[in-house]
Amino acid sequence: MSDSAQIRFVFHIEVTDLDVFRSCVDECCAISSTEPGTQLYDWYVDEAAMTARLYEAYDSVDAVIAHAAGAVFTEVGPRLLTSCRFISGDCFGDARRLAEGPQLLPVTYFGTPIAGLSGS
Repeated sequence: MSDSAQIRFVFHIEVTDLDVFRSCVDECCAISSTEPGTQLYDWYVDEAAMTARLYEAYDSVDAVIAHAAGAVFTEVGPRLLTSCRFISGDCFGDARRLAEGPQLLPVTYFGTPIAGLSGS
């Protein structure tokens, strides 16, 4: 799979309970590590500002859809949302099928690269 075919996300998050947030993030990572098509699933937090970022990359839109139907959303997600609020997201890659579906939060879909080194 070339990097240019990946679907990537960066989500901007406001954290309200750091302890619960960290616990849920650990669970999300454990689950995501077993999901086919997940290439990256990295969480970052600025404790002083109580903000976080989630950086994800998947092989395909189908892998994203499978992730969204899985335990991260159905089991851990409700608890995670008691400790944070997803503000917005950016999506990179050919994700038109996702953009046409229901949206849980504001996401900007940038499409495929117009220039770069990821496909070389």
